Amino acid sequence: MEPKFCPQCGHAVQAREAPDGRIRPTCPECGYIVYLNPPIAVGVIAERADGKIVLVLRGENPGRGLWGLPAGFMEIDETVQQAALRECLEETGLVVELGDLWGVWSYYHEAKRTAGVLVLYTARVVKGEPRAGSDSLEARFFALDEIPFAELAFNTHREALTRWKVTRAGEAGR
Repeated sequence: MEPKFCPQCGHAVQAREAPDGRIRPTCPECGYIVYLNPPIAVGVIAERADGKIVLVLRGENPGRGLWGLPAGFMEIDETVQQAALRECLEETGLVVELGDLWGVWSYYHEAKRTAGVLVLYTARVVKGEPRAGSDSLEARFFALDEIPFAELAFNTHREALTRWKVTRAGEAGR
């Protein structure tokens, strides 16, 4: 979303060329340049002891009615790890312990014409039963061969889960 007013002095901003050569919202009054940074989404691939992972049925757009990993946007006052734990709890009712960084993906949201970053961690479920959260319709565990790839809301989740499935299948074959 393009800002209309300067966060420093409140004057209306204008699109102007910044010193880096890019056109950016700039305040003609105080000279403040507004840098539009991509949002950071954070989530988990949360696995319980039997190897099943939790997915949420999205209750909001984008992707309403489709499945996704427990994930959401990081708040300004939290770390990516704190955001991952919070989002999982909010969307699934599950308390998890974070494992390794699973990956970082970049995405482009066509409708909003904005880019973003998704950071995913592995996680182990330590407490709770799956329940739908504030922005999900359902939370359910899936075995590797039950993951509804055709019904996933986001390509980034599909890529992460494809890698997860291949990795887990390889580990099972050892």
